[in-house]
Amino acid sequence: MAVASARNIVSLKESHFNHENARIEKYTLADELPAQLSELELRPRAMAKPSFSVRTLTEDDEEKALRFLRRFFFRDEPMNQAVNLLETPDSRCPELEEYSASSIGQGYSVVAVDDNGDFVGLIINGLVKKEDVDYSDKSESCPNPKFRRILKVLGHLDREAKIWEKLPESCQKVMEVRIASTDSSWRGRGLMRVLCEESERLARAAGACAMRMDTTSAYSAAAAQRLGYRPVYEVAYADLPYAPQPPAPHLVAKVYIKEL
Repeated sequence: MAVASARNIVSLKESHFNHENARIEKYTLADELPAQLSELELRPRAMAKPSFSVRTLTEDDEEKALRFLRRFFFRDEPMNQAVNLLETPDSRCPELEEYSASSIGQGYSVVAVDDNGDFVGLIINGLVKKEDVDYSDKSESCPNPKFRRILKVLGHLDREAKIWEKLPESCQKVMEVRIASTDSSWRGRGLMRVLCEESERLARAAGACAMRMDTTSAYSAAAAQRLGYRPVYEVAYADLPYAPQPPAPHLVAKVYIKEL
C-alpha cells in the first residue's frame, strides 16, 4: 500500500544589516560561531540525536503494531480517505486490520523502536512463493463494501503486473512490502531506508530474489524510486470503474520491484 512521505525541512538564516560605507556580506550564525568559539578555546556542542533499534515483529507485537497504524497509516492512506473508510476518529475497520496483520506471523516484518520502547516505524512484509500464486478475486468475500473496493484494486495490481514474467525464470520467491509507515515526528531522518535495508536482508536470507512494493500514493511511489525500485506496472484510478478516486497528486497506483 503506501509508504509515508518525508517532512520538508526549513532552514532559517540570520538577517543582514546595512551600514553606511561598509562592505555588506551574507553570513549565518552557523558561519560565525566556530570562529567565535575557537577564540574562547571552546568546541561546538553536538546536538543529541534520537536513537532507535530495529528488530523483527512477532505475533506478540500485533496489537501494538495495529495501534501504531491506526495513528499513522490507516487515516492517511489515499484510498482509505477516498472511500471514507474510517468515518469518525474512533472508527475501526476489522477487515483492514486483519489484512494488515495477516503476514506478521511469517516473521519477515520489521519495526524501529525508540529508547522508550515505542514504535516509531514499521514495515509489514510477506513472502510469496511462485508455486502458491493465486490470482482469484478475493474481494468478493469481503463483507465491507468500502474495503471491498480497495481489495479489488490491489487484486488488479497483483494480476496485471505479471511480476514473475519480469524476473529471472529461476526466481521462486518474492518478498512483498505490504505496509510501510513511520511516526510523523521521525520522518525525513532516513528511518524508512534502514527498515527497507533490513527487509532486504531478511528477504535474501529467506531465498527471495526480489522485493515488490505496490504504491497507492504519489509519495510512496517517489519513496520506492529513491530506494532503488523500478516500476513495472501502473494504472490510473480513473480507468478502474470500481476504484476509489483519491485527489491529486494520488492519481495512479503502481507496482515496483527490486531484484536482490
